[in-house]
Parts: sequence; C-alpha cells; structure tokens
Amino acid sequence: MNDCRWPWLIVLPRDTEAKELHHLDKIQRSAYLHDINQLSEIIQQHTVCSSVNIAMLGNVVSALHCHVVARHAGDSNWPKPIWGFEKAVAYNNNLPDGLIRKIQDQLTHLSATNAQE
Repeated sequence: MNDCRWPWLIVLPRDTEAKELHHLDKIQRSAYLHDINQLSEIIQQHTVCSSVNIAMLGNVVSALHCHVVARHAGDSNWPKPIWGFEKAVAYNNNLPDGLIRKIQDQLTHLSATNAQE
C-alpha cells in the first residue's frame, strides 16, 4: 500500500480471479499461503520489525488479496491496527533502504533455487 508509515505488501494468488480464500483449490491455496509465508519472512528479515501483520480483507476490493505489513514497537499506531489510522503518507517512489529491490532480489533467488530442486 502507498503508506510509508509501514512497509506494506499486497499478495495476490497466482493465475486466478478468486474472491475468497476458500475459492482456491487445495493446490492453489497451498501455493498462495506458501507465497505469503515467504514474503512475511523476507519483509521481517529486511525491516527487522517486531511483528508481521497478515490480513485478508475483501470489504473494499473484492479480489482475493493478502496484506503483509511490517510493524515496529513504537510505530505511529503501535500496537493498534493500521486500518483507518489518520491519512496515509505516500512513498513518492522512495522506499527506505531499497526495500523493493531487496525483496525482488530475494524472490528471484528463491525462484531460481526452487527451479533447480
């Protein structure tokens, strides 16, 4: 999400237009949860956050998606939820420490490793 107060990713399932987690078949659901888990580990590693919040809300956007949010003790709304907290502060294409590049590099490495197995 475009809110620099929290490193925040949105994860979509591969090759599906599912609106709910239970719409995915067992293989799709397993792959999707695996992807969410990997991204959670990566974002925690690169942000050294206190907690990774994971949420699947379909109230505004009906397509299945998962929010993966790095939270730090002492962030602007800790320990309360981030949803609806004040006005979002846009990244303006600047992520701290090149977070997007770090995540992309690690995902590329994981994909290459998985392809070799």
